[in-house]
Amino acid sequence: MSDEKIAPRRIGILGGMGPAAAIDLQAKILAATPAGADREHLPVVVWNVPQVPDRVAAVLGAGPSPLPAMVEGARALEAAGCEAFAVACNTAHFWAAELAASVRIPLVHIADAAVEALASRPVPPLRVGLLATRGTLAAAFYGDRLARRGFEWLAPTEAEQRDLVDAAIARVKAGDAAGARAPLEAAVRALAARGADAVLLACTELPLAAEGAATAVPVLDASRALAEALVDFSLAR
Repeated sequence: MSDEKIAPRRIGILGGMGPAAAIDLQAKILAATPAGADREHLPVVVWNVPQVPDRVAAVLGAGPSPLPAMVEGARALEAAGCEAFAVACNTAHFWAAELAASVRIPLVHIADAAVEALASRPVPPLRVGLLATRGTLAAAFYGDRLARRGFEWLAPTEAEQRDLVDAAIARVKAGDAAGARAPLEAAVRALAARGADAVLLACTELPLAAEGAATAVPVLDASRALAEALVDFSLAR
């Protein structure tokens, strides 16, 4: 019997929405991989092309669909030999069904990974605060999954969304992650004050703002959960 390890499966990252989110996801895949040498890391292909219509505007009916640009990227990842792919943008999962149907390889859904990670915690939270873009909240794929798994959840008020969450996301997209930290901390405090015992960062920009942040309740990163799910997929045979 050979002692040679089975090669990990190649995975793809559909990025560009925004570009920093794809880089962040790839770094989290690297950190989550149990590797002791270069050759033991996962084969990852990244499509980080940012010329994609705004996802939030499209979900809210105020802009063109990003789906054609996303399909182009997904097909490029498939052509590059990826056996599964993930999207480094939460709001883009509004089109997850159509995107998955455009290729023959599976889409690892970020909300499935995040909710599973919440349910697998040693002491799962009772009430989850959800920080996300307006488009992700309107699409409801997180809320539906949280409710199906028995979690109570709450979202920011309109003023909190406008002044804190939207502001933090905009600052990260502009390259000012440090400047996004204060509004993120304030948004977490507001949810905790209304009874959230954990907060889920359901926007791929927000974890960048959370680096070094001081929060009163645990803050859970959906993109980290996605990275861990991708590692599990790649190494499972």
